Amino acid sequence: MTSIFKKFLGSTAIAIAVLAPVSALAEAVQLKFATIEPPTTPVSQMFQQWIDEVNAASNGALEIELFPGGALGRDPRAQLELVQNGVTDIAFGFPFLTPNKFPNDLVTTLPLVIRNASEGTYAHWKLYEREMLSGWDDVVPLLLCTPAPTNVMSVEDVPTIASLEGLRGSATNPLAQDILKALGAVPVSGFNFATAAEAMSRGQLDFDLVGFTPASIFKQSEVAISALEIPLGASPCAVFMNREAYDGLPEEARAVLDAHRGLHFGQMWAETVERVEAAKRDEFAATEGKSVYTPSEADLAKAEEVTGPLVQAWIEANADGSALVEALKAEVQTFRETGWK
Repeated sequence: MTSIFKKFLGSTAIAIAVLAPVSALAEAVQLKFATIEPPTTPVSQMFQQWIDEVNAASNGALEIELFPGGALGRDPRAQLELVQNGVTDIAFGFPFLTPNKFPNDLVTTLPLVIRNASEGTYAHWKLYEREMLSGWDDVVPLLLCTPAPTNVMSVEDVPTIASLEGLRGSATNPLAQDILKALGAVPVSGFNFATAAEAMSRGQLDFDLVGFTPASIFKQSEVAISALEIPLGASPCAVFMNREAYDGLPEEARAVLDAHRGLHFGQMWAETVERVEAAKRDEFAATEGKSVYTPSEADLAKAEEVTGPLVQAWIEANADGSALVEALKAEVQTFRETGWK
C-alpha cells in the first residue's frame, strides 16, 4: 500500500469521525423516571410510551428508564424530594402535597372551573408558560396536568345539587370543607380516598368527592348507588425533573426532551386519563341499581353562585390570586375553542 493511499485512508477516517453525530460517538445519558403507579396501569403504560418516543427521537443521546410501583420510593409526598436529592432524575408527583412550595398550582382545585382532564392539563401548562407558577426554580416540569375533576359518589340518590342538602361528605382540606358547606352538605374530616368507602358502608359518610377511576380502585363505586357529575376541582399533578440533571444534558438531548415536554406530554396524559375515566363511568352507570346524574347548566350556575365567595376568598388570600383565576378561566376557554393547538 503506497504512502499516499495510506494518507488518504487516514484523512478519510478522521473526516468521518469529525462529521459523525455527537450522539453516535458519546455514551447515552441515562435517566431514571420514578412513579408510584403500578406498572400495569394505563398511566404507567403511557409513561413508558412517552419514554420510548423520547429515547427513539434522541438518536442514542438519551436512555430513560421507568421505575414504576414506587421502586425508588413509595410515599406520594416524597416524590419531589426524591428528585431534589438526586435519588431519581424524573418523577411523577403532586404539587398539592407541597402547597407551600407550589401555592399557585392550587388554582386548579377551585370548584366548577375545570370540567375534564384535557382542559385542566392544557390550562395548567399554559399558566407555567405565562410564568405565573412559583416554586419551579430547582425542578423542571416535563408535564403539568390534572386528573378528571372529582364527582360526588354517594350511598344516597343525588340527582341534583340540591339533593346534597344535609348529607355528610368527606372533606380532606379546608377548601373542600367550605365547598360542601356552601352546597348545603355537612363536611366530615378524618377520611381519605383509601378509607372513605368503608366509612360510607358503615354509615359514617353519605358521599365522597372522588373521580370514577380512583373510586373503582378504592371501592367507593362498590358501595355508592349514585354519582353526581359536578366538577368540584381538579388536583394539580406533575412530572418534574432535577434542575441540575436537566441543565447538564448535552444540547441535542435537551432539545429532544424539550420537544416532548409540555403540551405534547399533556395530550398523551389527558387522553389516557379520560379514556379510563369514561370506561369506569360507563361501567358504574351500567351496573344494576346505580345511576349517574349530570347537572343542568342552570344547576351548575346556581352552584357557581353559592361557591363564588369561596373563590373570592382564595383570591384575596393569594398575592396573585385574581390574575391566576382570570388566567385559568381564559386558558380553559381557549382550550374549549381550539383544543390542543
